[in-house]
Amino acid sequence: MRAALDAHYRPNLKLAQAHGFGGYNCGYARQRGETSFAQHQRDLVWRVLADARIGPTTTVLDIGCGIGGPANWIVERFTPRRLIGLEYCWSSVRLAAQGAARHGISEACAFERILAGSNRDSARQPLCFVQGDAHHLPIADGSIDVILSLESALHYADKRRFLAECRRVLGSGGVICLGDITVPKTKSIGATLLRGLSAPFKSNAILWSAESYRGAFAAGGLAVLRHEQASPHVADSLADALDEVRRRGWKAARGFRMRFYYLSCLERLLRRGWLHYDLFALTRAE
Repeated sequence: MRAALDAHYRPNLKLAQAHGFGGYNCGYARQRGETSFAQHQRDLVWRVLADARIGPTTTVLDIGCGIGGPANWIVERFTPRRLIGLEYCWSSVRLAAQGAARHGISEACAFERILAGSNRDSARQPLCFVQGDAHHLPIADGSIDVILSLESALHYADKRRFLAECRRVLGSGGVICLGDITVPKTKSIGATLLRGLSAPFKSNAILWSAESYRGAFAAGGLAVLRHEQASPHVADSLADALDEVRRRGWKAARGFRMRFYYLSCLERLLRRGWLHYDLFALTRAE
């Protein structure tokens, strides 16, 4: 599975490196053409985190942190006590840690130290990255104030287990901020098409509907604070990104041309309503 995900995200890395993008997310455009795609990517992070209060006493967990762009942005903007970026692919963990270290805000995270819950106590540096599985978080019970999961849950084979782990590590009054590509209904043409598009990248997309998510939240002891169906804004963001790639020319797209087509199809599926993009803010239902 790890090798498959590495293969899936390799073109994303080449695209990000070629255009200076700090992460892999699809972005959120308030208005088409208003700003750059790099800013759209940041704006999606701020949008999904809108219900979270992050400050000097906050511990944040970014599940599926990729190459670390959102984690760095959060640290720069909010200066939390501690941000842990957890990622399944070792290659992404290394790149995230290297990128943050260049800015002097990262250190290596020992697995045992996080598991023991000392992530609250020993923060010489505010940001660290660790390899881990979202189905089995190496995090102490109740030790996290804010959980971010952005465009990673679509890869999780057992989303109920993932949500149960989020609830376990979330402290009292904490917030889970989840953004994911979804389908209008579980069996839909959008889900079939996205699985087909994902096949060349060797990674199956396991998509839920917003209704399925809501059912799992209720069954798993999580209450919904906010739900936004953000598909039009995400489609506009992708359209801006594709325009930026086109302006650079086809030769500059060497190494990620298939991903360009993938994102083009994703933008159209979101535009037509065959796929959705949902943002959720959740807390423990006590």
